[in-house]
Amino acid sequence: MEIKTNDDGRSHGRELWPDREGWASRLWVIDYAMRIGQATVRMAGIGGVETRWNQRMKGYARQLLEDTVRYMQAEGYAVSMLFGIENFYIKFGYVSCLAASSFKIKTRDAEAAAERARPYRTRSIASADMPAVLELYNAHNADRTGSIVRTPADFIEFEKGTWYGTPPETLLWEDDAGKLLGYAVWDKYPKGVKVAELEAWDDALFPTMLATFAAQAVEKRCEDITFYMPPDHPFAEFAQCYGVEWTVTYPRYGSGMMRILNQRPLFEAIAPELERRLAASPLAGYTGALSLETDLGITTLDFAAGHVTVNGDVSAELRLTLPQSALMQLLMGYRRARDVLNDPAVSLIGAGLPLLNALFPKGMPYPWLADHF
Repeated sequence: MEIKTNDDGRSHGRELWPDREGWASRLWVIDYAMRIGQATVRMAGIGGVETRWNQRMKGYARQLLEDTVRYMQAEGYAVSMLFGIENFYIKFGYVSCLAASSFKIKTRDAEAAAERARPYRTRSIASADMPAVLELYNAHNADRTGSIVRTPADFIEFEKGTWYGTPPETLLWEDDAGKLLGYAVWDKYPKGVKVAELEAWDDALFPTMLATFAAQAVEKRCEDITFYMPPDHPFAEFAQCYGVEWTVTYPRYGSGMMRILNQRPLFEAIAPELERRLAASPLAGYTGALSLETDLGITTLDFAAGHVTVNGDVSAELRLTLPQSALMQLLMGYRRARDVLNDPAVSLIGAGLPLLNALFPKGMPYPWLADHF
């Protein structure tokens, strides 16, 4: 039995060969830079997990994934993310960390936005537009935990709409000088309007955007429009005044899942973000130390004069003991500290809840659908 790795740029194909006849199970590891607050960490995305029909139920996928976790740790990735089936990836240390969120607005309600809409030049996104589109995307997601850093080298075009295999349609709004004002991506689908992504430099563009999709919905004769985005997105907050219905799904053991791979390098990468959070909290200027003790080892955070220093191996008086999976959820803002502390597998020595609240606030971690793999 052999596991082969085939490198193709930032993608790394891994195949388990039980014999010389060919692969039985395979997957891809893809390099990403992912944000935790304003910090970025090296993230390994797992995609394309597949086992041949005649090779299933033999443990090949399990062996490949166990080896891949070790491979990713050796390659220096801080964390890993995947979008998986239920009740399988928890065996390999992955835990749900990403809620799926979308809202619907009735077409007749969205039509009211036309009263505030303004005429702009519009056209589909072309290749030459992508640097400006990526600049807008990165600027508006600069502190969104879970979002992927997009670069012109890695993000050439929008390849899908709201689901794998669904072709996208695109539109950008620009002023008379040709400057980008905003863009949107939605499903190329004749019987519905499903918007996968939307950004604008100025919120004043939102009524025009909503009116555009309302006109589409009228033409397609559909009763509502669906927007896929986190609830705290500026466009979502704008749309609420027209009446919306949210669907937010927190899966138990599936969908958007993550795990920590290399704990100390992860905290070294996010130390500036922890400093920023602490400075903005009632504990600004805190001096002390906190040890995070997981199945991956001990990472101690020393706080002094507004700075965070990351150390290892030595425990502090203030100690949080927990599985790396629970720590991953804390880091992503998927769960509050008080909720994590209710877990029987978690213990806190010392009065550390205020510090945990400052370091790991609850949020809405969100990778946009275009970045799902």
